[in-house]
Amino acid sequence: MKNFDVKFRRKCNLGPFGSLCIFLAAIFLTSPLPVPAQERNLEGIVKTAAGDPVVGATIIVTGTQTGTSSDLSGNFSLNLKQPLPANATLTVSYIGYKTQTVTPEAKTFLEITLEEESALLDDVVVVGYGTARKKDLTGSLSSVNSQQIIARQQPTISSALQGAMPGVTITRTHSAPGEEATIRVRGITSMTDGASDPYVLIDGVPGSISDVNPNDVASITVLKDAASASIYGSQAAAGVILITTKRGGEGTTSVTYNYSLGLDYPTTLPDYTDAIGYMEAVNELRYNDTPSGGWYQEYPRETIENYWQLNRENPDLYPNVNWLDLLLKKHAVRQSHTLSVRSGNSKRSTALSIGYDDIDGLFTKNLTWKRYTVRLNNDVRIFKWMHAAADISLRKTDELDPATSPSNQMRYIPPIYAAVWSNGHYAPGKDSNNKYAALMDGGTKNRHSYYGSARFQLDVTPLEGLTVTGIFAPKFTYRKNKNFTTQVPYWSSPDDLSSTSSNYISDATVTELTEQRNDTFSHTTQFYANYQKTFGQNHNFSAMIGYENYWYEEEGLQASNSSFPHSLIPYLSAGGTDAVTAESNNVYELARRSYFGRVMYNYANKYYVQGNIRRDGSSRFAPDHRWGTFLSASAGWVFTQEKFLAGAKNWLDFGKLRVSYGQLGNERIQGYYPYQATLTPAYGVGYVGNNVTAIPGYSQTAAVISDLTWETTTTYDIGLDLTMFRNRLTLTGDYYYKRTDDMLLTVPIAPIIGLTDPYDNVGTMNTRGWELTLGWRDRIGELEYSVSFNISDDVSTMGYIGNREIISDGKIIREGVEYNSWYGFVSNGLFQTQDELNGAAKYGNEQIGDIRYKNLADADPESPLINNEYDRTVLGSSLPHFNYGGNISLAWKGIDFSLDFQGVGKRNSYLSTAMVQPLRSQWYNIPEIIVGNSWSRKNTIEQNMKARYPRYSWNSNDSNYAYSDFWLFDGSYFRVKNITLGYSLPEKWMKKVWIKNLRFAATLTDFFTISHFPKGWDPEGGVTSYPITKSVIFSASITF
Repeated sequence: MKNFDVKFRRKCNLGPFGSLCIFLAAIFLTSPLPVPAQERNLEGIVKTAAGDPVVGATIIVTGTQTGTSSDLSGNFSLNLKQPLPANATLTVSYIGYKTQTVTPEAKTFLEITLEEESALLDDVVVVGYGTARKKDLTGSLSSVNSQQIIARQQPTISSALQGAMPGVTITRTHSAPGEEATIRVRGITSMTDGASDPYVLIDGVPGSISDVNPNDVASITVLKDAASASIYGSQAAAGVILITTKRGGEGTTSVTYNYSLGLDYPTTLPDYTDAIGYMEAVNELRYNDTPSGGWYQEYPRETIENYWQLNRENPDLYPNVNWLDLLLKKHAVRQSHTLSVRSGNSKRSTALSIGYDDIDGLFTKNLTWKRYTVRLNNDVRIFKWMHAAADISLRKTDELDPATSPSNQMRYIPPIYAAVWSNGHYAPGKDSNNKYAALMDGGTKNRHSYYGSARFQLDVTPLEGLTVTGIFAPKFTYRKNKNFTTQVPYWSSPDDLSSTSSNYISDATVTELTEQRNDTFSHTTQFYANYQKTFGQNHNFSAMIGYENYWYEEEGLQASNSSFPHSLIPYLSAGGTDAVTAESNNVYELARRSYFGRVMYNYANKYYVQGNIRRDGSSRFAPDHRWGTFLSASAGWVFTQEKFLAGAKNWLDFGKLRVSYGQLGNERIQGYYPYQATLTPAYGVGYVGNNVTAIPGYSQTAAVISDLTWETTTTYDIGLDLTMFRNRLTLTGDYYYKRTDDMLLTVPIAPIIGLTDPYDNVGTMNTRGWELTLGWRDRIGELEYSVSFNISDDVSTMGYIGNREIISDGKIIREGVEYNSWYGFVSNGLFQTQDELNGAAKYGNEQIGDIRYKNLADADPESPLINNEYDRTVLGSSLPHFNYGGNISLAWKGIDFSLDFQGVGKRNSYLSTAMVQPLRSQWYNIPEIIVGNSWSRKNTIEQNMKARYPRYSWNSNDSNYAYSDFWLFDGSYFRVKNITLGYSLPEKWMKKVWIKNLRFAATLTDFFTISHFPKGWDPEGGVTSYPITKSVIFSASITF
């Protein structure tokens, strides 16, 4: 180890990377540090237990910034301005060794011996119904701590996890205030909506990831394979997320206040043509479709050539409206406040957290999200053998949205349509479609959500090694929604100066109020016992057995009224009684009962085996098919404990090989009563006399199969864990295979029966994937740094799905093909000449300048056609592959720097019609990216040969914009998720004002992105959704 350390220090003696890190930190240093005078030297040597010198150990006078580091021989010399106080101490630290506190007293030379640190492997992580040391695990899991979550400055946990863990894919299409992202663990496991969402537990109790304020999180662990997740049985097929909240702990009382203020901006927005460009493009499209009408069929030449002058003279008749500027603000403000109190001693501890978040949206009006949270966690040691915990969590959210969101059209509205006349009245926009009027005066959606949960736990230790735990956790939610659409008039002409109008915009033709009330109640009861025992010196045994009961009920009520004389009072009673409707909805009950157990054994911390079993019963299934049993087995081998690797101890600290097998279930399939026939209020067909007549009543509308059961996922996993070079380098890799059987799919029945197709357990899916995580951490003098990187990939291929295929939105689900692959025609460029056109098979009435497709097969060789049935083929995966993420962190003398990044290494993305089609829906604006890049009769032959896009045409719309590989492109991207620069004021300054810590930080989120997406389009954003946003955030944290 001595030779390695010496060589390592010589090679990386700051070097370019270290120098750059020092430079980045130094340029942001806000105040110079005093340089002590050399009046006294304190010297010494730092060694290992084996007597080898420790090179680069940091020696600091505790509570100050006075310090030095050891040289190549382990020697150090500390220059002191004045003699140290009698109670002064030195803090000595080095990566891979335990930090020591040394009292020099009157000594002038110190010999300091550092012990190796095994904390990296001894770290305790949360697993199902207990905890375990990292080095004892035989399953695959990933975890992040509270510092990693908080550092990302995200209002939701799902957004903060993006790129943080391998095998955990986080996707989003917008950044609307308060919205959660979609989480997938190791790919797709089911075709049923919601069944691929991971199972979330908060302090061991089922919940939602949105139930927790990110500031309350102590750690998040994701269980990914059967060995770690099968203890949750029928809920675990899509992975398990364990959220542990902060507790008090032992120590003095501390009070911490965190504040952040941020500005949100759209990451990017697409450009569209101005008024003249729009009119010229429309004229060209009309000419391409009807050449006989000439070039100026819709907008006269004189109008186009003089439009800006006409606009200045009469902006009402010749508008030039930037609709995005009307509908979106330049930026939106958000702020967050968190006050936390932690206190505890050997007998009791308390953690109290109060949070408030206020996020303003980018819409000009009516878009806000506010969250109020309170969490109180208490622990009490009643006796030495009895421990109790009582937790309470409260949350309230207030959401305000416009009654009609402008997101779906705001990018595409042409500037030639007026929003407001110069006299202040609303204009009709495009045929009464005025998104600005709807946003400003068309009403609101108010949503209020109330959440309350409690958790009561009692741990009893009747004998050494045995702990019996009982938990009861009730949860209640209440939601109140008020959707009030108010009638908005428009005036057809700017010359109409009347105070009222009988014309109304299309999004708000009537004043209507809909109110909804929904409440849920659930409770979880758990009893389990953990037993640990070491027999002899090498036989380590632990076992767990338990029982769980879960019960859930939900009920909703909806009422509406559309008979309002005015829009001033948003209450149902303010309208007439003739249009009132009311109904119950979302009335459900669900119950689960479970028995489970786990056995773990290891010999000499070298050979590990583990087994899990869980038997679940669910009310979703018929009584004879209600129970399922899920098993898993795993083993681990710490090969670094073997004698034949004794020579590698200098560089290989720890190595373990893991294997696991098991079955996981999925009971979240197709509603709460999938096996039961339900009756729906309807008009059934019957006879009145000899006449066929619609008779009001109840009827069955869907066929059912009563023996539905679990979707079952069988998983195999092999993994490798390594730590090297005194715990500086860590590596974790996994390869896995998953097979899902009994997938729920609709099976066709004869149409004559008159019922929709029923669901049955007939499908299979296979997923193969791998994960890799690398990490490096070290210290160079007073500079601490770490680098981490993770990457993963998975491919989900369809197995048997009942001899059928599902084609939707250009994607196909077919046996033997990756799930949701792109499906369409194979293109062969654009038609450039009449000869090419004459001899080619066509999809429709293609002309020169349209997309040419390859003729893959023909039903009739004598009449070649491009046909949906014969000429479409699988074009490639639509899912992201090679998902990666990483972090670079630096810390030096109170300055900290952190950079998080994430991205997708491979993805086939699609240029949708919303991105590239001119005059979509016969009136939308023209994307700037196609202007000058499309085939045109105005172009030269050479220009048309290089054209990227087909000609402007509505007649060829169906053929040009049919799903094909012409519109596929490389959708990979790299994004800097987070850049944070912080500074903590010196501890010696803070002690004078009774402050433990004071830190200021500035953060940029989602500010830098590299992708192949067309200009203005974010690689994560949707084409008709709220924008993806980037943020500038300033934060402060103070602890007393």
